[in-house]
Amino acid sequence: MNSAYRSSAQIFEQVSIRQNPGMLEQLRAIKDGEIVVVKGQYDHVEKLLDTLKVPYALIDSEAVTKNNGGRVMFANCKAYDTGAPVTAVRDFVSEGGRLVSTDWSLGLVTKAFPKKLHKVNQTTGSGNNDVVEVEAHTDIGRRFMGLNYAQCHPQWWLEGSSHVYDIEQGVVPLIMSEEMEERYGKPYIAVGFPEGKGEVFHFISHLELQRTRLKSKTDEGTLDDFLAKMKVSKTAEMEEAKVAELEAAYSTLNTLAHLCIPTPILNSGGKSVLVKPGTSTGSAKSSRLA
Repeated sequence: MNSAYRSSAQIFEQVSIRQNPGMLEQLRAIKDGEIVVVKGQYDHVEKLLDTLKVPYALIDSEAVTKNNGGRVMFANCKAYDTGAPVTAVRDFVSEGGRLVSTDWSLGLVTKAFPKKLHKVNQTTGSGNNDVVEVEAHTDIGRRFMGLNYAQCHPQWWLEGSSHVYDIEQGVVPLIMSEEMEERYGKPYIAVGFPEGKGEVFHFISHLELQRTRLKSKTDEGTLDDFLAKMKVSKTAEMEEAKVAELEAAYSTLNTLAHLCIPTPILNSGGKSVLVKPGTSTGSAKSSRLA
């Protein structure tokens, strides 16, 4: 998947210049300290941020309670059985921060925001990895995936023992999977909910996808096939990958980009706030969605 991510980052930039230059400008305007990544046991969102050339601060989970900056916090997959920084995370979101959690960090979300999500007894794969085709039934989900050509089949990698979850009132399903529901009882890949002045998003498994499956002849297509579908030009830096890999990599990077920019996604009561040149990023309130 590494080649697919590297090529998709360049494809994303070309598509953004053509279709959404304002978003790309916001992405390139991100300053040090705006994005905080909490180290996990398995997921590595920071690698994808490097691919998108987005600056971030990488902290240990123990440092969350001391973090007083940033407007987006990515909580990589990690078990939060005890000692979860519940109050710090709740305050961060309430004051206008955007929390994005993956897989086992569901425990952090359920502790900080009761009656929003809850883990069900089912887990994926019984220790074996799985891949499912995903669908977006909302405008936000479609924007996240960013694939609007006919017969696209974006996929999501499910690491073995990923935490399947259900949602409560007020939580918005963003990306779902009929295949996942058939196998594991619940369809939710990505969901979100507004909270206070901020927003919370949760994804099953990882944003750093590890593999796809070649289900059809279209999935086995080449880089040139994907470039034609996306209507962008090939560059010398792009590396060969299968269409299935490129679809998954591109949609993940596109999702990550939307999560990084300051434009509110779910919380219509918020407003877009960029850190002004020369402003310190040490203050959370100067850079969050507030």
